[in-house]
Amino acid sequence: MERGVTFPGIDVIILGADNQIFSVNAIVQIAGRVGRNKDRPSGLVLALIEEKTQVLIRASRQIRFMNEKGLKQLNNVQ
Repeated sequence: MERGVTFPGIDVIILGADNQIFSVNAIVQIAGRVGRNKDRPSGLVLALIEEKTQVLIRASRQIRFMNEKGLKQLNNVQ
């Protein structure tokens, strides 16, 4: 469920998120399924892993950056 689906109010668990099949973009897209509802704009993204990989570190940084950017934009609108 990487792209094109929206389920309101969901949390996501990525099993084996440290597997090489997952790119930075894939992890970011999967995590982006969470919080797509104005009544519940946040949620849990849990990555089950055996080891921390560079892909996961980079994806986590990108997600944090985009969340901070979105929050700043939201605060500027209100």
